[in-house]
Amino acid sequence: MWRWIVAIVSVICLALLLTTDTSKTFFAGVGGTINGWYDSLANVPERRQLTRLQTRFLHNNMSLKPHQTDYVYEVTSSLQSVRTFYDLYCVKGDKNPYLFGNNLMKFCSDIAQEQIISANK
Repeated sequence: MWRWIVAIVSVICLALLLTTDTSKTFFAGVGGTINGWYDSLANVPERRQLTRLQTRFLHNNMSLKPHQTDYVYEVTSSLQSVRTFYDLYCVKGDKNPYLFGNNLMKFCSDIAQEQIISANK
């Protein structure tokens, strides 16, 4: 009999404790942290592919100026920005103020070789 009473009182105390604003804030923070971990793990293959593209293009390419290198890092910050770049400048032939000539042709070729455009469309 006493065990049942202690169990019921414990459950009521636990329910009251978990419904406080402090515990809600704590568990919301924990949930956000776990969600961030999951997102970072889910983006590992994408980030690896983008890093390979950066390395392939920038390796031994001494003809780039610092603002062009920064632009390459900006373009390769996400798959969506690489796809947009490829569509505008490699497929449609629009003029790019940062990459042009052989650098643009090499970057377009590297994007195609990395198969970023066909993957996960």
